Formats: sequence, C-alpha cells, structure tokens
Amino acid sequence: MIIGTFIFYFILFAIVFSYPGFRNKKDKRSIFKLLTIPAILGLGMVFLTVIKVYFVYKILALLVVLVTFVLSYWQWGNQIRRLWNKF
Repeated sequence: MIIGTFIFYFILFAIVFSYPGFRNKKDKRSIFKLLTIPAILGLGMVFLTVIKVYFVYKILALLVVLVTFVLSYWQWGNQIRRLWNKF
C-alpha cells in the first residue's frame, strides 16, 4: 500500500513537473531535477499517509510549503537561482 501511494504521487508530480515550462531541454541535469523533485514530494506525501493525515490536510500542507517557497524565492531569488543552476 505504501509503495503504491508513493508511485501514485511520484507519477502525479512527475507529470506536473514535466511540462515544458519546468524543463530546460538544453540542460543535461534537467532529467535529474525531473526525477528528484517528484521523488522528494512523493516521499513527503507517503510520510503524511503513514501517519494518517487526511487528504485535505495534505493539500493544506502542500499549500503552506508552496507559499513558504514563493515568499523565500521572492526574498532570496538570486541566491536560489544560483544554487539551482549548480545542480
């Protein structure tokens, strides 16, 4: 059940992050990013499933993380961009 949940969320996030706006075809590391980000998010969702967090709270947790990331990017965009380009 846990593996199935991970695979479901991994595929869901991989589809979301595979849109052309998220990829850079010229960069060889984009495949690594395409697989790493959905894997980390999938593991987070599996962790929330294991501790029996309801679906609504999972969505709220993702929204809080997203808002935190957006505000962090707004404040430290140049540093985050340089770090992102290193990977």
